[in-house]
Amino acid sequence: GHCHPKIIKAFQEQAERLTLSSRAFYNDRFPVFAERLTSMFGYEMVLPMNTGAEGVETALKLARKWGYEKKKIPKNEAIIVSCCGCFHGRTLAVISMSCDNEATRGFGPLLPGHIKVDFGDAVALEKIFKEHGDRIAGFLFEPIQGEAG
Repeated sequence: GHCHPKIIKAFQEQAERLTLSSRAFYNDRFPVFAERLTSMFGYEMVLPMNTGAEGVETALKLARKWGYEKKKIPKNEAIIVSCCGCFHGRTLAVISMSCDNEATRGFGPLLPGHIKVDFGDAVALEKIFKEHGDRIAGFLFEPIQGEAG
């Protein structure tokens, strides 16, 4: 249940040692966490985030950077393909990819650099990749839909 004594005790003990762990400041616990996580999953690196929106925004930035540096997409031409009906937060970048008029109303102009496709429409998705594949840096979708599913 809520406020279990073991959870409260662990929270208090942690708050006495380290209340905030940010990549902007060094602390001795982050390297231990990063090593454990990368070893557990077999990854080279880890970049933890505080929120889902921060994670999605960072993924979009990484996809574009990869597109420009590795795929050699011409400057300012990277495209992120996203599916209608998926929810990734309420930031400007994410709502710019939304097909939900309620989510975008009153926030224009929305950000460019994306193409929307209906969730589950493999034919339309294939067409997008055939027509724009050389400029596609990423594909953002929600495999198990929450709000729309």
